Amino acid sequence: MNFVTTGDIAQKLKIDRDAVSYALRKGSIQPVGRAGLVRLFPGTAVSAVKDFLDSKRKPAKEVVGCSP
Repeated sequence: MNFVTTGDIAQKLKIDRDAVSYALRKGSIQPVGRAGLVRLFPGTAVSAVKDFLDSKRKPAKEVVGCSP
């Protein structure tokens, strides 16, 4: 089984580690174990974090009626 840490997830998704921790906490994604103080997550946590954060992103608002 492939395990990843919050740092690994952040690096793979090219996002801040705090955003990963937020997604893990709010998305109720639980670690499968620990290595010392480091939490280990299954490899599928990468896509779970990405999906969670994508669902929380608001689409950019279109500005109507503005002239340069």
